[in-house]
Amino acid sequence: MSMDAISRRLLFRIGSVGFSLGLDELIEIREQVSEVVDTRQVDLQLFVAGALPFRRTMIPVVDLATRLDLEPCEPDTALVLSSAEGNWALMVDKGGRVFSGGRVCRSPSSKAVAGRGMAVF
Repeated sequence: MSMDAISRRLLFRIGSVGFSLGLDELIEIREQVSEVVDTRQVDLQLFVAGALPFRRTMIPVVDLATRLDLEPCEPDTALVLSSAEGNWALMVDKGGRVFSGGRVCRSPSSKAVAGRGMAVF
């Protein structure tokens, strides 16, 4: 992957809060997922809202709005992300824009949000 791709970020919202995420962790953006998320596989302690079918397997869907005590929303878009533990999905409000990583100011609380590569604005 080129350095240009690594420095670019995806801008998205969950409720009224904006986030940015490095494109090196993004696998795919899936829209209209609310109908296919299996809500029988919920783990409230881990903020898992269900499981999403992805490439012949089920991956956990994380509800960051609940984790961060944000206003409830009804997202229908999932960001499929990679991690050392495997693929997972993050429910987000519709929308997203790719931009150069140098143009975002990180919030002081961004370290508390989601770990590597994600910033709050």
